[in-house]
Amino acid sequence: MVIWDGSAIIFSEFGQQAVKLGDVIVLGANTLFGGEPEDRVTLTTIYADTDYVIDQVFWQHVGILHDRLDAQDFAATNYTEPAQILRLGEDRAGMLMPWLDELVA
Repeated sequence: MVIWDGSAIIFSEFGQQAVKLGDVIVLGANTLFGGEPEDRVTLTTIYADTDYVIDQVFWQHVGILHDRLDAQDFAATNYTEPAQILRLGEDRAGMLMPWLDELVA
């Protein structure tokens, strides 16, 4: 989820956190999540198939991975947190906006 405007209080594996414009929330499969806008919040949610993500990990690290099974183990080892907040900031999140608008369209 990419926060485009406003702010919210969210609840997940990391407890209770405040998110605002420029934050990205990354959740693993089957991760409990809830949220409440502080005033208002605008966000874009992207759902990615797990197999697709593993394929992307494989091709991103093709120089060190032998096959998809290696990619699955690599992802399980390096991306262990089921819920994360990435604080990109307004400028970097703004660079994502055209790509996300295209996905939504």
